[in-house]
Amino acid sequence: MAAKKKKPAPKTKRPSTARAKSAKSGKPARRKALTSKRPKRPTRPRPAPKKKGPSRPLPENPQALALAKAVAKVAQDKKAEDVVVLDVRARGGAVGYDYLVLASADTDRQLSAIADSVDDAVREAFRRPSSTERSPDWVLVNFDDVIVHLFTPDKRSLYDIEGLWSDAPRLKV
Repeated sequence: MAAKKKKPAPKTKRPSTARAKSAKSGKPARRKALTSKRPKRPTRPRPAPKKKGPSRPLPENPQALALAKAVAKVAQDKKAEDVVVLDVRARGGAVGYDYLVLASADTDRQLSAIADSVDDAVREAFRRPSSTERSPDWVLVNFDDVIVHLFTPDKRSLYDIEGLWSDAPRLKV
């Protein structure tokens, strides 16, 4: 009797944990990106942005206003040029102060003299500054709710603080 040959069992596909390899290169085959069959949602037009501005009346700070005007007056008495007081209360919560006083002087000696006279006059009438920063071209005096910037004309045009605060109202000195 002849022995019967056993037929090999048919191969069944088993889920594999490894990626299938390409027959040509032996590298893992890339999968095609799945695309959604769902239709895209129609886009709605966005509403127009709201106009920015104070939604409520700005809180008054008469002490800060008097301080800013006193600083501007002292700077003018010491021959400072282009003295400007800016009311920045509209963004007071974001910046932390109410008024900016800007002035120019031609030399570093004049800047120092203006800063010293502002410090002396305000110290007698109001209070001491929180901090003072001095450089040859720029003096900054911080009174917490009033900030004083004294510049040489070239540094003033370089930093352009009036341009940064172009939307802030200017007060008469």
